Amino acid sequence: MNSILISDIKNIPLFLGLNETQLKDLVNIMELRKIDENTTFIQEGTHGDEMFILLKGSVEISRSLIIKQQNKSLNKSDKSFLQLDDSTRPFFGEIGLFDENSKRSASVMTKKASSLAILKKETFFNLIESNHTIGYKVLLNLVKIVGSRLDKTSQDVLKLTTALSLALER
Repeated sequence: MNSILISDIKNIPLFLGLNETQLKDLVNIMELRKIDENTTFIQEGTHGDEMFILLKGSVEISRSLIIKQQNKSLNKSDKSFLQLDDSTRPFFGEIGLFDENSKRSASVMTKKASSLAILKKETFFNLIESNHTIGYKVLLNLVKIVGSRLDKTSQDVLKLTTALSLALER
């Protein structure tokens, strides 16, 4: 795969409701990046201004479960892991498009050689400023997706708080 095709992105929930012409406009501003196996390409705590779509391969997303102490590295038991593959064309890093002060909330490492579509903040905003329909549809989809992820995170926090409370009662 040497270029990104409309068929690569048309079923991604972020781009639902876009027609072929709008999808073509999006594909035209994306970059294709091929990354070797076992390569960390997003580091938790760093700044980023691009979003990634996994087109081919698989990745592992890891996140610290504890506050890292100075000069102490985290081991596997101190992290949470999520495996993603290309079957659903997952995307991640989207907050970097909108918040220039945010830091990456997780690290991402390829588990197999992978191909990713990259959407950079500057080119994305140039597109949605020139085509408000694309901007409206993508941002509406993004709000729904981020809202759903926030709901899941809230449920996870509630479960963890309950488990901690029960453990402390013993």
